[in-house]
Amino acid sequence: MMIPPKMTRRSVLGALGIGTLTATAAACSSGAGGVGGAGGDGEGGLFVVGTDVTATNQFAKNFNRYGGGDTAPGLDLVYEPLFRLSSKDGGQLLPMLAESADHSEDGMEVTYHLRKDVKWSDGEPFTSRDVLFTLGSIYGTPNPEPAEDEFVWLAAPIETPDDYTVTVKYNEDQRQQEVNLALYYPIVPAHIYQDGDELEFPQDIMDNPIGTGPAELASFDTQLVTYTMRDDYWGGTSAVGEVQFVPSGQAGNIETQITQGDVDFAEGGAPGVVSGFVSMAETNNYVWIADGASEGIVFQTARPESPMTDPNVRKAFRAAIDYTAVMEASGIGYTLPNVAGVDPVMNETLQQPEFDEPLALDVDAAKAALEESDWSVNAAGNLEKDGQEHPLSLQIQNDNATFMVTMPIVVSNWAENLGVTVAFDPKPKDVMDTILASSDFDLVATGLGYPGSPWSNYTMYDQKIEPIGEDSTNGNWGRWDWGDEAAEKMEILVSTLNTPETQDRIAEGVQGVQQAFLEQAPHAPVQGGGTGVMYSEINWTGFPDPADVDYFPRVTGMGNMTQMLMAITPAG
Repeated sequence: MMIPPKMTRRSVLGALGIGTLTATAAACSSGAGGVGGAGGDGEGGLFVVGTDVTATNQFAKNFNRYGGGDTAPGLDLVYEPLFRLSSKDGGQLLPMLAESADHSEDGMEVTYHLRKDVKWSDGEPFTSRDVLFTLGSIYGTPNPEPAEDEFVWLAAPIETPDDYTVTVKYNEDQRQQEVNLALYYPIVPAHIYQDGDELEFPQDIMDNPIGTGPAELASFDTQLVTYTMRDDYWGGTSAVGEVQFVPSGQAGNIETQITQGDVDFAEGGAPGVVSGFVSMAETNNYVWIADGASEGIVFQTARPESPMTDPNVRKAFRAAIDYTAVMEASGIGYTLPNVAGVDPVMNETLQQPEFDEPLALDVDAAKAALEESDWSVNAAGNLEKDGQEHPLSLQIQNDNATFMVTMPIVVSNWAENLGVTVAFDPKPKDVMDTILASSDFDLVATGLGYPGSPWSNYTMYDQKIEPIGEDSTNGNWGRWDWGDEAAEKMEILVSTLNTPETQDRIAEGVQGVQQAFLEQAPHAPVQGGGTGVMYSEINWTGFPDPADVDYFPRVTGMGNMTQMLMAITPAG
């Protein structure tokens, strides 16, 4: 199968659940200028980004994506991957440094066809040698016959028959490795970092980063990192001439800086950002960028003594939550997932219509499901069966600020709508790690799935079922047996790369897996994964609506900020 060099952006069907919030109050700010002289006036304006710093309250002087440790901000403007993930159609792969990729039927061989118009920021051409160096350093020494207990990526050395062709041969079906490469592994220049023929990344800080991206490092300070935008970038030019990264500091501080026009853009947003930050100025905007992951409540599925092993009890608890009220209380405006725990919009072209809507409170369905179960509610508010009561508690990690606000509301929903008393039980991270690995819980709030494609959304449920007494990975990953039919459909997602040509096949896999979540209720997805972004239109305008583009308009994630910088224009 082939990833084509051009993708057609589909029109969005229906209203997107990722809305931009703008202030209605006329609380105007005092004007532009301030930190670094933020502003878009004139050609090649300055764009200022507030971002996180290290534990020492400084930016790390480390530009090595593969050297470990904290790295400097802005590296996604320097280094680029072969493909990036679309924010539409289940996270399709879109070309970047590769124009296309041909995969063998068994998924064990891939041939990349590279762009021929790309240059590194020092003027050297981008070629197959760079891909060979990067992938060879990632994958290590080939071995076509590894030992039974040994994992080896490559069956043969990577081949580069010419400057723009690369062939990789694996020991197993690795089609879905394209998703990981798009998310985490950019290509770096062999002519700078390779020592002879060695395929091994240098371990220094790469303090003069050379990339194919739209920007190059101008200066570094522990409190200010500056990049200049290239005028010879293969992907086009931007009205932005310079990008500065400054520490975002505390939530109130960064909100004030954005309101005043000193900072243009930042990821994040403390609880209350929707009502607080947005109302500070009519030029302030906040939007939640969904990534397809979700967080919520995992129900016990493997301990027979727990009421939560009864699917009807799980369905009752899932239906009894007022998801909209919980979201509004969070104050961060996250999107609501569907019943399968993914963003309803990202996969809407692949799934059945009933999965196009987010979860919603259904008290009648909740009461009916509990009535169908083997458990009843006694006078103390505990679930009881055969004369034995089972008090319940909801455990969460106590440093999760959003959960500390939202989960008490969930507990009150269960009391109000089912009459069940559930203790709210926050615990420190080390204790929670043990609880999640040992499955010693009835109800626990945690992450439910990974972002990206349908394969990555559900891959952690596709593993060997471990008995109680053996540690698993997290919650009901490796505990919940979703059945043979779901396993068969998941195999489609494992063995099929998400491209325009494979949409029908991907849809078959998605629909089969999602049906298992609907019918068996292993969790209650409460919060959509992603990140909030705050931005001002004092200096720049044209920030894209996520509904209208095929990327995630945010700072993090390869290709995302590049696309956004190409879209914005100076205000006024």
